[in-house]
Amino acid sequence: MQNSYTYWRASHPLFFITIHLMAGIAMAQWLPLYSNLVASLIAISILFISISLLLFLTSIRKINEIISLILFITLICWGVAIKLASQQQTFYNIHYPTQIINGCRNWMIEKINKTITTKESNGFALAILIGVKMDMDRTLISAYTQLGIIHIIAISGMHLEILFKNLARITNYLPRKRIFIILELLILLIGVWMYTLIAFSSPSIVRASLFFSIYAIGKFMGAKSFILNTIAAGIFILLLFNVKGLNNIGLQLSYAAVIGIHLFYKLLYNSIEINNPIIQFLWSNCCISLSAQLTTFPILLLHFHQIAGWVLVSNFIMVPLSNLILYGLGILLILPIQFKITSVWGKIVDHYILFFNHFVNNWFTHTKAQSIQISINGIQIVLYYFILLFVYLWLYLRKTGWLLATLCLISIYIILKLFSLA
Repeated sequence: MQNSYTYWRASHPLFFITIHLMAGIAMAQWLPLYSNLVASLIAISILFISISLLLFLTSIRKINEIISLILFITLICWGVAIKLASQQQTFYNIHYPTQIINGCRNWMIEKINKTITTKESNGFALAILIGVKMDMDRTLISAYTQLGIIHIIAISGMHLEILFKNLARITNYLPRKRIFIILELLILLIGVWMYTLIAFSSPSIVRASLFFSIYAIGKFMGAKSFILNTIAAGIFILLLFNVKGLNNIGLQLSYAAVIGIHLFYKLLYNSIEINNPIIQFLWSNCCISLSAQLTTFPILLLHFHQIAGWVLVSNFIMVPLSNLILYGLGILLILPIQFKITSVWGKIVDHYILFFNHFVNNWFTHTKAQSIQISINGIQIVLYYFILLFVYLWLYLRKTGWLLATLCLISIYIILKLFSLA
């Protein structure tokens, strides 16, 4: 019962709501452009008619399938309405607390400048910590790009995950009483969003902040955790602020990577039984990298028509090593500047950053890492994701029918490729 489609759909309501809203928004892209007044009238009409129809049908208990169909159509109509109503401006605007955030950011920059004195290390530290890339070497950025690890120096969910997990470890020591649980939630939310604002609120870190905030609030309210629901809730909130954000490549890659890790990581990790803790750690990193690449691969090809040849190996090696830099910088910010150990720790982090970048440069130079050029079209992307979905269902449900469906789709893809070469 718990593996049935009905149960799965009931457990992931936000996922289904968001999918259908996005379908409506996509449909609205094909509609002709209207003036603000006409678009608003159309949006209001769609909402009024769909809500009225939905309320009428929900009073009928005997035709659940028809009600479900009308619900899906209603959600698609709402997606169209959201798109039309927000063509010229977003629904909400948030005022930026400039004075507080600039003070915190300047304090962080000043402390990094005093403790990490080497120019190369200083520029890298500011880039990986708060997203200031002005002092980074362009050759080094090119090496990171060609190796497929440019996301290391982009403020993203990786940074927020480290912050969130360590704040959660600290707040776990608080007593398990209502007032302290509320305090824990406030500490987590304030910590996550303060860092987001300090890092210039880049789209990638805002998406990660939404994810962790929704997770923390859901946990506080005692809701059962479903990652796809959390992801969908984040997309839904972003839609309300900026519908055009769906076309953002970063958003597509971020959520594709998270979904890939959520779906495939455990399946891959549990496929091999490993007792050695060191090999377990290495295998875990390998599975995370592979899971993310499985779902982001076609998006990269669609937008850039190329993919880094060393992407799997470089992510497997360099991401864990880069995490050490983030932990080192975090400790450096916590230590008081008056203590001698702070300057000593700053030199250690400085030398490690130099070693890290030297390693990346040497790897790039000696392997002559180049991007692999691959062309892909819309039909091939749809086929790829259907194949990936059927492979997941085969691995998860252990039913050979899904394997047969996978082989059929692969055959269709090969036939399409043969005809496209003809």
